[in-house]
Amino acid sequence: MPQAPGKSNKVQTKPVAGAAKTKTPKKNVFPLPPSGTVGSWEDDPESAVSLTVPIPDLSKPPLAFSFPAGGPPPATYAHGTSEFRYWATAAALRRAADYWAKRVPLTQWYGGPSLDVVLDKGFDLDANYDRAALNFFHGPGVTGTVFTCESADVSCHEMGHAVLDAFKPGLWGVANQEAAAFHESFGDISALMSAIQIPSLRTAILTVNGGNIYTKSRLSRLAEQLGSALRAQDPDLAEVDCLRSAVNSFNYQDPTTLPSNAAMSCLSSEPHSFSRIFTGAFFEILGVSLAAKAATPGTPTEAELLTVSDDVAGFLVQGIKCSPIVTNWYAHVAANMVIAAQSDPIYASIAKGVFVGRSILSLETASSLPMTSQVKPLDAAAKPDTAAREPLPMVGLSASQYGIDGLLFVDAAAEPCRFIVMAAGFDGEPITALSATAAAKAFVDDLFMRGRVDYGAVVDREHRLLRDHKTKTHALVNVDGGARLQRRIFNCGLCACGVSH
Repeated sequence: MPQAPGKSNKVQTKPVAGAAKTKTPKKNVFPLPPSGTVGSWEDDPESAVSLTVPIPDLSKPPLAFSFPAGGPPPATYAHGTSEFRYWATAAALRRAADYWAKRVPLTQWYGGPSLDVVLDKGFDLDANYDRAALNFFHGPGVTGTVFTCESADVSCHEMGHAVLDAFKPGLWGVANQEAAAFHESFGDISALMSAIQIPSLRTAILTVNGGNIYTKSRLSRLAEQLGSALRAQDPDLAEVDCLRSAVNSFNYQDPTTLPSNAAMSCLSSEPHSFSRIFTGAFFEILGVSLAAKAATPGTPTEAELLTVSDDVAGFLVQGIKCSPIVTNWYAHVAANMVIAAQSDPIYASIAKGVFVGRSILSLETASSLPMTSQVKPLDAAAKPDTAAREPLPMVGLSASQYGIDGLLFVDAAAEPCRFIVMAAGFDGEPITALSATAAAKAFVDDLFMRGRVDYGAVVDREHRLLRDHKTKTHALVNVDGGARLQRRIFNCGLCACGVSH
């Protein structure tokens, strides 16, 4: 495919019409939190396990939050009130931000030191991250109105998008199915890791599950309340007992061979659906590692769960940092996680076993990964301090099928690789990675098929594809030679079908 015209791959300086703009952070209502406590949930309102925590410091660096002005004073409020939701959301976000700020580590959000939080942006069973804010909504539930901000699973998932964007910003706009799905997986992993920071939850899960973390529980069941609300509208929109489960049997498949949409009981290339492959692998590695690391076999302690989860999350962060943004992104992150774990043969063997078992890595790749000592010099040469902010290469796709005159320019998953990594097919044989252009076309085709593109002024009405009022995650803008595709948001998604209200 032709390359983009000169200078078209530079960082965007003019925002997309309708896209979020970077705002000057508002001051929080309580720049210095008073002593006292507030009420929240351990994970999700449907589980209904209350948690009382110290008043969260919303202005705490390096990851501060700007909540709506005029919020309620900190106190323990009744469940179901707007005051309770305010502080429950604040507590969950503070807990997750404090964890990732140290674990990555981070010095600020993508857009600056403070991130806006909009607790109720309108009527929709949704939540999203748009680089300027975390946006939450309200909609009809099984027993009343669902406010998506109230679930720690949902708020910490959305914040996970912001965390990943802060240290791997190239994943934001890249036209690649695996990269988009991984963003959703990292959001779910963020919800898991935030919940694991709560001692009472760790103890409860180990007690209920008999020490086996990798089994269904309120930890593995993500966003139960939102899942129930979606199933009430259409059973295909969520899993049977939650929005998404971290315990699943999904193995890797080439996303270009999958349907664009499917019921959540099946696998599709839709990002929330495809994300479950990596989330399941991560949670399985955590569960097997905890069993292997427990001082007393079969009875791990809550302290051991905290330590092991932190170790596995550390391998994930290193895997992300060290991976080039390429078409087979899952395999590269998995390979670099194994390399990061090589200092401990138990962790490395478990990670390899799970990733091979789920076909995220081929047997050939897992058996031939370089040693950490071999990779470090490559990292030093290939990853200058400014690399994370450098724009990705761009490609121009033929675009007449989208109603566009000229080419459609997109960010391509085409960073240089340091070593060969492959996933596996059903037969166990390695899968050759797609070209950046082929992967980009598959991604863009999916967007148009799912009705996720705002045509703006680029395509006249008679050539548009309309599918109700679906949330638009991307937008088209006119540029020399055609149009440019730009991401607006990562949204909670209403999963498989993207119904909007």
